[in-house]
Amino acid sequence: MEKESLTYLSDRGYDISAAELYRLKNEVKETADSRLHNIGLEFQMQHLQRIETLKTIENELFNNYHIEKNPTNKCKILMQIADIQQYLSAYYDSTQYVMQQAAKQLKHSNEMK
Repeated sequence: MEKESLTYLSDRGYDISAAELYRLKNEVKETADSRLHNIGLEFQMQHLQRIETLKTIENELFNNYHIEKNPTNKCKILMQIADIQQYLSAYYDSTQYVMQQAAKQLKHSNEMK
C-alpha cells in the first residue's frame, strides 16, 4: 500500500519519502479528534445562529404587524409568524440533542487531556 501511495503522489507531482508519508498520515490521525471537536463547535454555533435569526425575523414580523393597517396584510403577517414559530419549535426541540452532543464532546476532550 505504501508503494502505491507514493507512486500516486509522485504521479501528481508530490515526491515525498516513505517517512514523510507516515509522518503526514500520523498527523492526520492525531488531529482527527481536534478536527471533529471543531466541527461540533461549528454545528453548535450554526444552531444558535439559526435560532437567533428566526427570533429576529419573528420580532420584525410582529413590528410589521403592529404597523400594518390593512386587515388582509395583518392576517398574512400572522401566518408568517405562525410559520416561524414552527421552525423555532423544531430548533428548540433539537437543542436538547445539540447540548447532549456538546456535553459528550467536552467530556471526551477532558478525558484526552
